[in-house]
Amino acid sequence: MQVATRDEISRDLIDDFFYDFNESYERCERTLIALETDPDNRELSNDLFRSVHTIKGNLIYIGLKELCPLLQSIEDLLELLRLGELTYDDQLSDVVLLAMDKTKLLVDENIYNQPCDIDQDMFDRICITISDIAKHTDNDLSQAIYDAIVLMDPNTHLQPPQIQVPVVDIANEAISAMAELGVTPNDDMHFIMQLCPAVEERSQFWQNNIHRIANLSLRMNQQANRPVDPNQLAMAAYMHDISMAFLPLEVLHKETPFNSHDKKLMHGHVRVSHDLLHRMGGWEEACEIVLQHHERCNGSGYPKGLNEDEICDGAKILAIADTFDACRYARAYRTDLKRPLVRAILEINRHAGELFSQYWVGIFNQVAKANFTVH
Repeated sequence: MQVATRDEISRDLIDDFFYDFNESYERCERTLIALETDPDNRELSNDLFRSVHTIKGNLIYIGLKELCPLLQSIEDLLELLRLGELTYDDQLSDVVLLAMDKTKLLVDENIYNQPCDIDQDMFDRICITISDIAKHTDNDLSQAIYDAIVLMDPNTHLQPPQIQVPVVDIANEAISAMAELGVTPNDDMHFIMQLCPAVEERSQFWQNNIHRIANLSLRMNQQANRPVDPNQLAMAAYMHDISMAFLPLEVLHKETPFNSHDKKLMHGHVRVSHDLLHRMGGWEEACEIVLQHHERCNGSGYPKGLNEDEICDGAKILAIADTFDACRYARAYRTDLKRPLVRAILEINRHAGELFSQYWVGIFNQVAKANFTVH
């Protein structure tokens, strides 16, 4: 969609524009990720609004004001968010970032003649679809967000909100696969695995997630030549969130932002899961993994705020596997949309050396390349 001639674009300002654009884009990413854990934070909402507004202003400055309606539609959405008139949904992150991606493609087309498949009709449709999100109630907000995401990125293969993620019985497959990854099943493990179906029934969004997390954790450990005892790692993976099933359903399925009491309950699950496993005896390493799996390398995690060199390898592995699964199959208290695989992988890499161990993110990438098909 050519909207300006080369003579109308300020060539002297192009380098400055892309520098500011990339800086604002990265700032948006950081703010969106922070909003996912603190969705009612008005300061974060304001910061996100300012970042998008800065890019829009720069488009006008270099002579590409015709591209502004796309970012204006995002800005209108964020204005309602920061005024508290729109409830934050974690899929809004994808809407904002995809709109930024489309803006970058359109800028490249106008400045460097790079091919872009967005014509005027598609551009207008995207702007209208994003603007329409703000017109929907909480009941159909997820559908409106879904429509915007699929329009901008039809290859994501997201499932519509009304369609549930199909439940696949992978318990037997998981048991047989563990032997190849160094695990020797025992009575304690059999007992916990028998509890998994009941635990997963507690929420429709948990189906098979325990097996997926355990499998990815063990594969990462295998890729690194098993620095962590596979039995201890497997037991930690199966036990790490078991106490979540005992939280009140109104907290597990809460669609509005958590208050301080809700956060305290959620943060307390690591200690409860640790204590349950500790009572079984013989699982000291697994207990440490469970207790530390929400610690972060920069010290921002819980329950102790440990730094990278204080966190055990098993917890570093489990933190990545757990977060990756949460990115692909969002938690019950968020949304049931399946996030794009590439975006989930990129989100893990975005936090390498910050939230997650740089070394273990590298191992994760090797496992992802070998085991996941990108659609």
